[in-house]
Amino acid sequence: MSLFSSPPPDPPDPEGEPAPRTRPPFSAARAVGAPPAARDAPAPLRVSQLAARINEALRAGLPAQVRVIGEISGFRDRTHWYFSLKDDAALLSCVMFASAIRRAGFTPEDGTEVVAAGRVEHFPKWGKTQLYVETLEPVGAGALELRYRKLVEEIRARGWFDEDRKKPLPRFPRRIAVVTAATGAALQDVLDTLRRRAPFIDVLTADVRVQGDRAAPDIARALARLGKRRDVDLIILTRGGGSIEDLWAFNEPVVAEAIVRCPIPLIAAIGHETDTTIAELVADLRAATPTQAAVRAAPDADALLEQLDRAEGRLAAGLHRSLDRLTSDLRAAEGRLLAIKRARLHRASDQLHRLAARLARRHPSAVYAARRTTLDDLESRLVRTVRRSILAKDPLPLRRRLSAAAAGRVRDQRARLADLERLLATTSPLAALRRGYSITMTESGRVLRSAEGVRAGDPLITRLADGTIRSTATGGRRRPRPRTEGDAPTLFDPADD
Repeated sequence: MSLFSSPPPDPPDPEGEPAPRTRPPFSAARAVGAPPAARDAPAPLRVSQLAARINEALRAGLPAQVRVIGEISGFRDRTHWYFSLKDDAALLSCVMFASAIRRAGFTPEDGTEVVAAGRVEHFPKWGKTQLYVETLEPVGAGALELRYRKLVEEIRARGWFDEDRKKPLPRFPRRIAVVTAATGAALQDVLDTLRRRAPFIDVLTADVRVQGDRAAPDIARALARLGKRRDVDLIILTRGGGSIEDLWAFNEPVVAEAIVRCPIPLIAAIGHETDTTIAELVADLRAATPTQAAVRAAPDADALLEQLDRAEGRLAAGLHRSLDRLTSDLRAAEGRLLAIKRARLHRASDQLHRLAARLARRHPSAVYAARRTTLDDLESRLVRTVRRSILAKDPLPLRRRLSAAAAGRVRDQRARLADLERLLATTSPLAALRRGYSITMTESGRVLRSAEGVRAGDPLITRLADGTIRSTATGGRRRPRPRTEGDAPTLFDPADD
């Protein structure tokens, strides 16, 4: 259906107010008092009549919808969009209603080149011929910019831009992988910076395409392979500057997903400082340039040495302070400990003196002396008591009793002695000797019970009842002298005679 099949309503003015209804044209008959010359000329038209004829001419001379390419100028967002499209030679006023804005998908800015599609009408109230835009599309880089913004919103909704998702960078990486084109200047910038700052870091390069349709999957595969390695601590994804078309591979979702899934921390430095790609937004850290990426990735060896020197100085000073403090504390503790020991020694000395005094009082000599004194006192008291008792009694019966008791005790002891003498005479070896027996011994006093215990030439001692006889053995077996363990005990000492 043609948009111009029936006259459209008047558009709102730039402030959103509805346009007034146009009045019907006046007839020529209503012109009163016209001069004679004017009666032969065409009747004048009202402004609204001319505006209506302009609209009719526009509808008859232009298609129902036109597409115009131009640059946005004077953009205003007031419920509806008001702006102009211009080129080097002309300027066209445009209006885009809110219902069409919702279908645009982006908000244009001054300088954006777009293709606007809509109908051309004359707006009587303002005397403007305007393009009523129904669709608006960016041109070239503008289209990529629109696509970029849509991708940013999609990836932001996935949470891939969240800072809490990003991994911290290692402070001292041992090996860094650089993902870029091997022939690009970005790789040389990174390598030169790493050699200058940290020559001790090993660098691994991954040659990938960084431009074109095959660049995005190539980058994603390289990141997936590096993510499986255990010897890589950090990845730098970089390339030099270029247009948005040149850098578009780093805006592809497949690259963003590969960065998110990579378990190794990643720094992205794509293009110039003013360029921002989705890969940089997803990366754990964004650097403005490849050189800055290398600076953020590797510590400065000279700075580290200076830090070590300063740390060494602070450590030495701290150690000296700690040593002085510990020495002071040790001396104070030593003084306190010495005072405590002296106090304990004083208390122990006092206690020792008290114990010595108690021991002296309880020493056996003291106790004996005390008891001796007590016994002497008791003895004196007993003697005095006995004397008094004796003096008080007749001593003759007591003397008789004592004499009788003493005589009986002597008789008992003599009888016991006689029994012991008889027992001794019966069991003594001397009694056997008096009956004609003798005892032969070695010089050491060992009693001989067998001739096997004697060797020829051994001195012997024979004990008789009335003396001893010394002799030398002439017989016997010649064998080693037997061990003395188990020998009969010595009954007589040869030295007794």
